Amino acid sequence: MSTYNRRHYDSVRRRRRRRARTKHFTRGMRITLFAFFVLFLICFLALLAKIYYINKNDGDRYKKAALSQQSYTNTVLNYQRGAIKDRKNTTLAVSIRKYNLILEPKTLLTSEEAMEETLETIADYFSFDRGILEEAVEKKPDSMYELFDDLKELDTQTVEGFQKKMKDNKKIQGVWFEETFTRNYPLKSVACNLIGFMSADNQGTYGIEESYNEELCGTTGREYGYFDTNMNLQRTVKEAKDGNSVVLTIDANVQRIVEEQIAEFQKKGIGAKQVAVMMMNPKNGEILAMASDSTFDLNNPRDLSTMYTEAQISAMNEKEKSKNLMAMWSNFCIGSAYEPGSTYKPFTMAAALDENLVKDTTTFNCTGVKKVADREIHCNNRSGHGVLDLRHSLMESCNAALMDIGLRLGRSKFSKYNHLYGLGQRTGIDLPGETSGQIHSKDELNPVELATSSFGQTQTVTMVQMLSGFSSLINGGSYYQPHVVKEIQNSDGVVVETVDPVIVKKTTSEDTSKKLRSYLKATVEEGTASPVKIKGYSIGGKTGTAEKRPVSARKYLVSFIGCVPAEDPEVAIYVIVDEPRVRDQAHSTYATEFTSKILKKVLPFLGQYASK
Repeated sequence: MSTYNRRHYDSVRRRRRRRARTKHFTRGMRITLFAFFVLFLICFLALLAKIYYINKNDGDRYKKAALSQQSYTNTVLNYQRGAIKDRKNTTLAVSIRKYNLILEPKTLLTSEEAMEETLETIADYFSFDRGILEEAVEKKPDSMYELFDDLKELDTQTVEGFQKKMKDNKKIQGVWFEETFTRNYPLKSVACNLIGFMSADNQGTYGIEESYNEELCGTTGREYGYFDTNMNLQRTVKEAKDGNSVVLTIDANVQRIVEEQIAEFQKKGIGAKQVAVMMMNPKNGEILAMASDSTFDLNNPRDLSTMYTEAQISAMNEKEKSKNLMAMWSNFCIGSAYEPGSTYKPFTMAAALDENLVKDTTTFNCTGVKKVADREIHCNNRSGHGVLDLRHSLMESCNAALMDIGLRLGRSKFSKYNHLYGLGQRTGIDLPGETSGQIHSKDELNPVELATSSFGQTQTVTMVQMLSGFSSLINGGSYYQPHVVKEIQNSDGVVVETVDPVIVKKTTSEDTSKKLRSYLKATVEEGTASPVKIKGYSIGGKTGTAEKRPVSARKYLVSFIGCVPAEDPEVAIYVIVDEPRVRDQAHSTYATEFTSKILKKVLPFLGQYASK
């Protein structure tokens, strides 16, 4: 055989052997795969048989075990927000227990008979559209918590009536009542600017509700529910912790009387652009009353009808409404600054007495006008008071005498005492929204500014600043932190915190304080504040007539600041009448007569009685 033929023959043999091996391997793989498939099919059928067996004999047991691992409910338990009370425990704000009806579509769908009975009873008892209930069940069949707007905040009596039906009729299922609370203000508008109210997200807004929000808030609880292995519903409850209550220093009766007097002054009296009143215990800084003519119902704080007519409200755009609401909610006594006028004069006089720059026998000659630098500054009596001693300078409210005293103090001392008395600074009262006003710095106190500031012009202050500083001048020199909260109680009524009086600083000497008290009493007995006099009471005080800017407008803020009894003050009062609605506004009589009316009514409530 030739070499070529041998090679060809060998190649053919090799190809035949490879084909034989491949055919053998393929046949082997087919047998293996078939065997594996048969084995898998046998196992699968065995597994199905096992599952069928388990389900038939132990299905309920496994079902219960699975359910026992599943959370049934996880419900928030609301806390009761703490109350706000006055010093005599009169409730000013309270959270009232209410209930929301909760429907469980998933539970109802387990029994057609139960669903029919439940929906029919709810619709009939609450006069509620059954179609809305059916729609909720249809759209959310797996839900265990469906809430309806018209079935919220139900009162206890209503809920108890339905619960009796549930007890009598076991077919009523899948419905329960969630406890909630709504804020209520029993006295409506009384102390509204001081108390504040709740916002849409249940947070305190303005006043005590805001500044003591953390104390008033409690801690929410939780209720968990699950099925045990016997398919019984088990509940675990972590109770909510209710908030603390806040007891105020104000007397609700005094506050109400003051507000009524303001309303009467505005409606039946001469009226004014703004009227505000503050009362304080000068011996500890407690606020006894704080009110203005900006009032609203705390239960409906967005209602402007207490301040505006329907026509005025209809004419407002949204921006104007928002602006007017904020103005209505604001607290004038702490949030508005103004030039005080002559009620500032006791401060200037006290500073000069403490610096030994003046004494009882010091005299001043008032000609009705005083030349200061390049200006002529007039006294309130343009004809002049003539020669006055220190006492009569205050009694007659002589601007010329006070300008002399201010110039004697000089810019450094005057500025020092401004700060000492807390003027132009926030007092730190426990209310939100306090402003500071603006007083001259030492460098700004040039001769004209020094002269005008000495009798209460060209600097701005707030009512709480003035009354706090004034209280220190008449109580022997102790500047107390002004505050409106007396104590904190827990949900059981136990006192957990007492707000003790805090002396922040000493402002004046006892001797100066004693002199001022006698001057202030003389001012009421014989001087410009005589309309304040009340038979049987010893009253001291000072009037104010501040010319507003621009002076060409001839607008005035008139006021009175005083104390009772004058010799040992227990009550301090500050009254402002801003722009009386009369042609000639520059008369403090509008404020003094108004003060007298208030004091006659409130002093007995404060333990101050007329002597016989």
